[in-house]
Amino acid sequence: MATLPTQVRPGDVITSELMNAILDAIGKLQGTPTGTQQVPSVFGGTLGDARSAILQPGRQLALGFVLDVSGASIDPLVAANAGLIVLNQAPAGGTLVAPGTPVSLVVSRAAGSTAPPPAPPSPPTITRTETPTGTATSSFAVGASLVVVGLNFSATASQNTVTFNDVPAASVSVDVGDATRRLIVTVPSNIPGAPTSSGGAPLAGVVLRVATPNTTPATTTVTITAPVPAQPTIIGVSSALVLENTDITITGTNFTQSASVIFRVGNNTPVTATVSSRTSTQIVARVPNFPEILPGPPTAVTLMVSVPNPANPQQPLVATFQGSFNVVGASTQ
Repeated sequence: MATLPTQVRPGDVITSELMNAILDAIGKLQGTPTGTQQVPSVFGGTLGDARSAILQPGRQLALGFVLDVSGASIDPLVAANAGLIVLNQAPAGGTLVAPGTPVSLVVSRAAGSTAPPPAPPSPPTITRTETPTGTATSSFAVGASLVVVGLNFSATASQNTVTFNDVPAASVSVDVGDATRRLIVTVPSNIPGAPTSSGGAPLAGVVLRVATPNTTPATTTVTITAPVPAQPTIIGVSSALVLENTDITITGTNFTQSASVIFRVGNNTPVTATVSSRTSTQIVARVPNFPEILPGPPTAVTLMVSVPNPANPQQPLVATFQGSFNVVGASTQ
């Protein structure tokens, strides 16, 4: 085979023999695609045994980084670490690699190692505001319930601080079906400049603020309108755990003969129940069959009572039950 030249000058003729020598040299520089050294499988063994297997002279391999499951770097030469169990390796056992390739290991947690600090919590965001039944709007009456829709709310209601122009909301609860993305909030009655009686002028541009611990708050603006005397409230239900197709009694205030009972499972479409009797303080309604609820463990369901709003027919007055209400799916057999 031809000898490779140290320089190529203009006018030189490259023969086929010389070209083959060049290609052979390039191939040697690139190495064999699959390598020549087989990586031993050390999964499940001790770090001491793994180190010995990888560094056998005939294998021509190197020991790469060693981390424990907390992410701490492990010194494989320390005697106390020799008994740690190998939980993962890269490259995998049986892989053919080039000489000198490092084999890295993940081992069981070393005594005294500490886990990396947890990632900071994600700040909340507000996508929109809506009525408890899901109608998007930014106008709400004093004392009425509204839903803040967004992301990264706390699933623990008390860790969500909601204010209106820095005045705390009258109440804050999480939507049982979607706790970190829907907050149910009651508009307070003491917002400076907000109407305090029927007929008062609306207050626009009220800053609605949602804050969770150790994060940047999220804000949006809403319009606060005059309180509605007939705003319903739910005080309690006859049972907090019911079977589908079972009657329950809802007690509260300001119910009307036109009141409807609404159930909602997570973000699914609200379902209106069949009502058998109504008084101003009590409603008897039948829990429907929900396609989303199967026989088995109970499912948290949002319970609401809606009555017509004489001042705004397009936005009924809705009360949301703040307690726990769970439904068990009825067997279809």
